[in-house]
Amino acid sequence: MNISVILSGGTGTRFGNDLPKQYSMLGGKEIIGYVANSLKQSSQSDKTLIVSAEKDMERLSAAYGTECAVGGDTHNASVKNGLDHIKSNYPNCKKVLFADAARPFLASNTVDEYFAMLDDFDAVITAKHITDSLGCDGKQFVDRSPYYLIQKPEAFCFDMLYNSFSANSPATAIVQQIPLNAKIKKNFITRHNLKITYPSDLPLAEYMIKEGK
Repeated sequence: MNISVILSGGTGTRFGNDLPKQYSMLGGKEIIGYVANSLKQSSQSDKTLIVSAEKDMERLSAAYGTECAVGGDTHNASVKNGLDHIKSNYPNCKKVLFADAARPFLASNTVDEYFAMLDDFDAVITAKHITDSLGCDGKQFVDRSPYYLIQKPEAFCFDMLYNSFSANSPATAIVQQIPLNAKIKKNFITRHNLKITYPSDLPLAEYMIKEGK
């Protein structure tokens, strides 16, 4: 069984709005709606789980026909809650994919590809080359070539992730908690994987939707 998890517990502090960014309207529907639809259209995802604030669970479940689990106070706490929910309710889960509720351009075929690649890898992550210059206090020059950005979606063989993940870790990407000897596929992207973080991101996202980007 393959399960997709939407992490939607963020409060949108940087977005500067009482309404969390994932629930803002974009092209006539909620940002999270684009993510939920893509996951439900995936031929490889058997179930979608939304991890959110408890007060939003009933509405989200009704709006998107998905199961919900309560989020935590941090990103890692929400991931752990999602993993625990799956372990308790779907012990036959073999693969799990985590998506950001605020990345509306996730495509269903990307979800299919990530689940398929887990046949050969322990983890599949979205990576992006650093094209700007990289600085570091105390160093005049930093070679950026060995570095890359980690984005979602991130996908994993369930048991390996469940057995190694801690809600108390300082790691900011899920993949940073799996065993060092794990076989990881880095999927370097060139397309837009825009995450709505600031209000100024919305006009760009609206343009991209209009132009079919």
